[in-house]
Order: sequence, then structure tokens, then C-alpha cells
Amino acid sequence: MTRTRRLPILRPGRLGAVAAARILDRARSAVPTYDLVGALLTDDPPDPDLAVGRELGSGQEVFDRAVACFRSLGAARAAGTVWPDDATAELGATVLVAAPIGPLTVVAVNRIVEVVDEPDRWGFAYGTLPGHIEIGEEAFVVARRADGTVVARITARSHAALPAARLLQPVFVPIQRRFAQRYLDAVVAAVDA
Repeated sequence: MTRTRRLPILRPGRLGAVAAARILDRARSAVPTYDLVGALLTDDPPDPDLAVGRELGSGQEVFDRAVACFRSLGAARAAGTVWPDDATAELGATVLVAAPIGPLTVVAVNRIVEVVDEPDRWGFAYGTLPGHIEIGEEAFVVARRADGTVVARITARSHAALPAARLLQPVFVPIQRRFAQRYLDAVVAAVDA
């Protein structure tokens, strides 16, 4: 595995299936671009740059629907197109999310680096691979509290990948927050369906 291979991060137009397959093929031999892989799901996670959450309701059915949404990458699909089409949040899976922004498409290639599967807590973290617009990790967790309330939470610890883009870090944070809110909206829709 290598950290040196660069993948496209911004493309004109929309990303097609053939180009997505080529990017994924290269990404499968890459390693995450950051240290502390899986740290956001540990008992003592580092302070996140982003932390958003939402109460979803209560009970086993709400918990199960929210878990199914995250497991199927339904939240990520709300932000763009996910490849491979049948991708799920399984440890070691490499996934590509193509998010259209105007005439361009942002290509985000990630690896599922950690999964937690407990009776009252399910989640996964994915880490950035070379070519991602950011460097870091994002975690998606559904938890059921002692009173039965189900909460979805998204945390991230990341920074802009390109040194010149780090000057734009204040712009990335609101965009990342907007995507996280879209992810949460997708979980709410899955629970309400």
C-alpha cells in the first residue's frame, strides 16, 4: 500500500461509472492519509472539528432504521453518488462519493476504517485516501440512550488536503457542516419512512 498515489479530487462535469471504477481500482491499494486511524470511535476520541447530532425518536424500530441508513451509506448517498453501487459500511471497504457542485464534481475517496456494533450503539468511521479534498476522519454513530431516545451523531476531524487550500479552511468548515446536516436529514427521512 502507498500514500503517494494521487487520485482526482475535482473533475469537470459529472463522474461516470467507468471513471469511478478506475478511481476505485487505484484507491484500493492506498492507505489513509492521516494518523490516528479509527480514533473517532475510540473511548477517548480526539476533539472533533465538527460535531452535529439529532434526536430521532425512541425505540428499537427507530434505532434499527437509523442503523440501516448508515450501514447502507444512505446518508452519504443523500450528498451525492456512491460507488460501488452496492457499497455498505463494512470494515475495509473503499468507497467513492461524487458530490456535484455547480459544473464540477468533488470526488471523495474513503476507506471504512472502523465499525462499532453494540446493542445500543452502531457506527462507522471512514478515513480519507489520497486525492480526497480533505485529510482526516468522519464518524457516523447511532446510539440509544438509557431512556430509549435514539440519537444520530456525526463527528469529523480533518483539514484541507492541499496546502494552498488550507487558507480556505474557514470555508470548508461550513460546507462540511452543511453536508453533515444533509446526512442527518437522510437519517431522519429513513426513520420516518
